[in-house]
Amino acid sequence: MAQPVSPLISIIIPAFNEEGNLATVFERVNKMMDCAAAYRFEAIVLDNASVDRTSELALEFCQTDPRWKYLRYSRNFGAEASLLAGLDHAEGDAVVNLFSDMQDPPELIPTMIQLWRQGADVVYGSLTKRSDGNWLKTLGAKIAYLMICNLSDCKIVPNATDFRLMDRKVVQQLRALREPDRYMRGLVHWVGFKQVPLPYERALRTKGKSTANVYYCVKFALHAVICFSNKPLKVVTLFGLLITSVSFVLSLTYALLYFAQPSFLTKAPPGVTTTFLLLLFMIGSNALILGIIGEYVGRIYNQGKGRMPYIVDQKVNI
Repeated sequence: MAQPVSPLISIIIPAFNEEGNLATVFERVNKMMDCAAAYRFEAIVLDNASVDRTSELALEFCQTDPRWKYLRYSRNFGAEASLLAGLDHAEGDAVVNLFSDMQDPPELIPTMIQLWRQGADVVYGSLTKRSDGNWLKTLGAKIAYLMICNLSDCKIVPNATDFRLMDRKVVQQLRALREPDRYMRGLVHWVGFKQVPLPYERALRTKGKSTANVYYCVKFALHAVICFSNKPLKVVTLFGLLITSVSFVLSLTYALLYFAQPSFLTKAPPGVTTTFLLLLFMIGSNALILGIIGEYVGRIYNQGKGRMPYIVDQKVNI
């Protein structure tokens, strides 16, 4: 009788200019895979067209250990497209997303596998403590989480991370979602299935430089909200109603003041200051409203072009 084949676990590892971290990634992931000998593994380095030695190091991994695979894109298509490419090329019964900065511990992957074997379809990391080492970045992350949780129609768990394990059926559903403006963390929660949190403390980045400053976090939060909600358009509508109401009240007030002719109106040219303030306010409001509408129109434009989300330049062991 043939022996049952052990499950295959795919680990997808996005990397962009991570030459300082890849040696640590290789060592820690290999150690974890060797300890979890009951399972088969493949580790795929997803190179977003790095300009340092990331490619060279990844190719050395592939030559040293056949469990390691390498995928390089023709240019930098961004982290979200990189994650989609990883899902497209992963062959595992379960897929783990692990970023190459090593702030998320690969040693927790066996625990994720155990929870998956117990019936969870998604096991996602949940931060109990941040270790950003920069209070501005921590503030930006808190603002981003606050905006996403309060403005998104899809229920996104606070402090959930992209460090997660997904069952094959979840991966298949995510692969079917080909929208160009992606927010993978939200898509994972949107598809549903049984999802279980795994609390952990995020480690401090020891090598390389993160680009996630306050501006990036706020921009990221706006992108996530627009991908999953039309609430900003509703806010704009309410804002327009508020401006109309205030304008009506001010018009009525100034009409009464005009006929009453109070003494203070003669101290300055009447209406000049108010006119300038209202003009500036309305110009700024219109720019804000058009900007929000433009974000949604831009996403419709991107969707209509129908371009592929990424282009592969090189594959090794795949």
